[in-house]
Amino acid sequence: MNFVAIIGIVDKYKEIDNKISEMKIKVEKPFYENDEDWYDIISVNMDNEKFAEQINSLSKGMIVGIKGRLNSFNSNSIIVCEKIQIF
Repeated sequence: MNFVAIIGIVDKYKEIDNKISEMKIKVEKPFYENDEDWYDIISVNMDNEKFAEQINSLSKGMIVGIKGRLNSFNSNSIIVCEKIQIF
């Protein structure tokens, strides 16, 4: 089963093309060595048509929950969003 569920803070958002947008979210690390390195940046791809309402509501600093699946693209792992919850 390919299932991912994460909660993070929106860092950046950009439209890749007419169909897909990419959101970068900060996800807290389970442990960290200094106060400045407490998060990882995770890429999440979203379908523009399916998530149009949520995309219009997004802004930097919002807390979001993502349910999706992992996908490999150019030797990088990317999360493909299947559901988003804005808190």
